[in-house]
Amino acid sequence: MREHLQEVAGFNVPVTSAEDTELVAAQRRRAVRAVASAAENAEDCALLLDALGLKPAEGMAPVPAQRHG
Repeated sequence: MREHLQEVAGFNVPVTSAEDTELVAAQRRRAVRAVASAAENAEDCALLLDALGLKPAEGMAPVPAQRHG
């Protein structure tokens, strides 16, 4: 019975995918930028990021790939 419930509830499906991982990274990037824009100074920003478990480097956007054309 328990095995059936797990199958029905979707517990056998992987929790994370590459798309989910990128979505989380984008959310964290926006969060770091929001904190930085609201902080009063660098020390305040560092304190807030640390309290939220975020790293300053997470706020950097990835460099887009060069287009050939």
